[in-house]
Amino acid sequence: MSEAFASLAAIVAKLPGQSKPRSEFMSHVLHLFLSLRSRINFLMLARHSDQYVESTHRLHFEEFHDFAAMNTAYIKQHGSGHFVWAFDATYLPKSGKQTPGVGKYWSGSAGRALWGIELGLLSVIDIDFHTAFHVDVAQTPGPDERTGKGIDLVEHYGQVILWSAAHLSGLSPYLCVDAYFAKKSFIDRLTGSSRPLHVISLLRQDANLRYLYTGPKRAGKGAPKRYDGKIDLKHPDLSRFELVAESPAQRVYSALVNCRFLKATIRLAYVQYLDKAGQVQSYRPYFCTDLTLPADRLVRYYQLRFQQEFLIRDAKQFTGLSECQARSTSKVEFHANLALTAVNVAKVEQGLSREATGRKAFSMADVKTRYHNELLLKRFMSIFPQEGKLHLNEAQVRQLCSFGCIAA
Repeated sequence: MSEAFASLAAIVAKLPGQSKPRSEFMSHVLHLFLSLRSRINFLMLARHSDQYVESTHRLHFEEFHDFAAMNTAYIKQHGSGHFVWAFDATYLPKSGKQTPGVGKYWSGSAGRALWGIELGLLSVIDIDFHTAFHVDVAQTPGPDERTGKGIDLVEHYGQVILWSAAHLSGLSPYLCVDAYFAKKSFIDRLTGSSRPLHVISLLRQDANLRYLYTGPKRAGKGAPKRYDGKIDLKHPDLSRFELVAESPAQRVYSALVNCRFLKATIRLAYVQYLDKAGQVQSYRPYFCTDLTLPADRLVRYYQLRFQQEFLIRDAKQFTGLSECQARSTSKVEFHANLALTAVNVAKVEQGLSREATGRKAFSMADVKTRYHNELLLKRFMSIFPQEGKLHLNEAQVRQLCSFGCIAA
């Protein structure tokens, strides 16, 4: 067992109420998610397993597992310590009409709504390592269920994040989300919870913002003046902003402003993107509910949020995120959590071996190839005569496990 897997197995064994058979199954099935080159569903898991039949896999997938606690402990152990949270929803194709939550959801890659299911993904962005680690996932209720129970979609996303609130404050007080979540109901739900989170997001380019009044107090009766005019984001008064960072590609300005639709004062990071001639080509208004966060760090946090997209891509391409054939919300969520957690293990494993290989870039294909080769070799050696005296820790066997990898 590799060091990356051994540390995860130790965390799983320490989870409250975790039995030894359950711990052994979790280690076994995560190995398979990283080893199989075929579709990853119950049938293929059973075909490549000499310990569990298909029905056993189905029963284990139905049981609850605290992936949030497991992944948070794993990230603390192997991450850099400099984190921000990220949340996003992703579409998964799903045919048929019997799966709970099935309906039409927006697909960013297709640019339109498609039939399937949607998952809300909570991740941790490691700022120093420039990568994303998975924490937990929850399936979005379907359109019929939301209509029947009066569930607001944005409030549901906020509740998904708060379900893991016990783990959030231990890693970071900041949550990065895209412009869709820049809504008062979503932000108030997170900032007003028992474990409040500061939200980092992007404003629309026509957002209704006002300068704060900083002049002398007006004499006479009446409330003091609080605001000093509307901000035109296309042509802002940069004398009211502070230039906090500048490079050939962008300028970052900072100011405290009032956001009318949020009914709150926010930290605005106004970024001008420059062309090769140094002329302003475009702009983007980022914001944070924490008024003390420096604007350049705010922008850096938001831009690294895109690492979550690479996490989802790797899980879809290599660990079967889109291939679950179950018709149960519990099984779908368990499968998705396994697929994304397998990417966590792959990142940690390749990070631990970087000094030995000299490679800096993460390659999910290399990790899959290595695990697939190891699965085949273990199978061959299990049916070879014992007189062969081959051992998995021999240099020749380790070399075979890396056959086909770039770093081999």
